Amino acid sequence: MHFCVNSYISRTVTYPTATLILALSVALPLHAQSMSEAPAAVITTTGPAASTSVPNNAWHDTVIPDNKLLSCKIKEGTLVVDGLVAKVQLNYEIHHAGYLYFFVPGVGTAIVSRANMYSSTRVKGAINGPKLTFAISGHTFELTSNTPFLTGGGRSDVYVLLDPSTVALDRYPMLGFGSTTRAPYIWPLSGPPTKDTATHFVTPPPLPRSILPRTAASEAALQTAALTTQAQPKQ
Repeated sequence: MHFCVNSYISRTVTYPTATLILALSVALPLHAQSMSEAPAAVITTTGPAASTSVPNNAWHDTVIPDNKLLSCKIKEGTLVVDGLVAKVQLNYEIHHAGYLYFFVPGVGTAIVSRANMYSSTRVKGAINGPKLTFAISGHTFELTSNTPFLTGGGRSDVYVLLDPSTVALDRYPMLGFGSTTRAPYIWPLSGPPTKDTATHFVTPPPLPRSILPRTAASEAALQTAALTTQAQPKQ
């Protein structure tokens, strides 16, 4: 009787164990085969090429040659987007910047460089003296300055791409520059107006006396001025 109990216990314990081992011995080779046949993983970027699936090492910041870096002074600049004035009185000193950034609410950030970028569009003659003009995704951008963008003036091609992940970055357009093609970008504050800004303002002539308000004080002042003028000897 004792032997039968032990045999029964042995069968009840070892039978499920043997079944589990057999199941794993069949499942593991099948899983390894399916993993080996699966396609390579593809990472979808969240930057300018967000609509295109690319390998994770295909889009990255490249080293820009020194002759493609932008060093200039934007003086009393004006930014126009789709024919509408977006920003005025822009004053920046840019030194060895690889990229310019143009942010527009609801559109994103347009990235501009004189060097080629992954998934970018080439715009021929975009820089022309004191003017930078380009179009991307159906929107036109124009940045003008009182000084040329290139030393000695001249023309230059640029490469442009759009980062749509920043459509809600701010409520107002912004202009910036930096050394990366991925958010977050740098948005320096515009400098104060230049000293010669006062030359654009004209001092208006004094108002005629006929339209000035007439009060008791003003009447007394006019009478005093008239008496003073009469008392002065004629030359």
